[in-house]
Amino acid sequence: MKGNFIFFNTNPITNMILSSGITAADYINGLEELPDNIILLDNSDDVANGYNSHSKFNLVNGSGEIRRYLLRSPNVPKKFIDFNDEDSVNGLSPYEIAELLYLGHMGIPMGRPFSSKLLNHYIYIDLSDGATRTYYRRFSDFNHVLEIALKRNLRETHNTLRVFLRPLAIKDVDNKLLIKLITLANDGLFIVFDALRERNRTYHVPLRILKDPDQVSIILKTREIETNTDYIGDLTYNLQKSEWNLDLNDQTASV
Repeated sequence: MKGNFIFFNTNPITNMILSSGITAADYINGLEELPDNIILLDNSDDVANGYNSHSKFNLVNGSGEIRRYLLRSPNVPKKFIDFNDEDSVNGLSPYEIAELLYLGHMGIPMGRPFSSKLLNHYIYIDLSDGATRTYYRRFSDFNHVLEIALKRNLRETHNTLRVFLRPLAIKDVDNKLLIKLITLANDGLFIVFDALRERNRTYHVPLRILKDPDQVSIILKTREIETNTDYIGDLTYNLQKSEWNLDLNDQTASV
């Protein structure tokens, strides 16, 4: 596999998404509104435009600056949690500051991902294996992020095929279909655009479920997707009707 795929594993109990192939630009374009303030959990000082003397964390203030931070140097890992205002950061206890240090170092929260003091809506952690762990206070915020990533990947794959003269205008994905994909991803779902097939003016993108979720880090590093996953059906896009659909195996259709 060359790497043109989306992987995501959803946990609606903790409001967590582990993903690969969903870019920072997808995240930005998918959120209804970017936060105004973030704490840099890796404490980068070259991108910060603020500093909190109480917690000794570097900050980025302003949604425009946060956008630039996320888009800058795509291969440089990003780690942040948003916050309501600086008074909320000043009110953090030593233990709560330690929790943020743990989050930045380990990539997972010690307790709940959403702070009653910071009133954060998001956590964004790039991991060493190339995956990204994100948390959404409103879990449905991920729906549009996923939609943006699906459309971008399909458009990029279409462009590499050089089959048609005109660029592909892709219709929005129905929310019910997005929810179905997110439910399937409870077991770790690959949407493999590398293996796209075109049949009767319809694109078929294979969907594959992890055999062993504990191996996901190795699979993402080696790109050995096919041997470590089970094929469960296709995500399809009809070029004539501009329609998205799911064509699932019988045992999967009831999920």
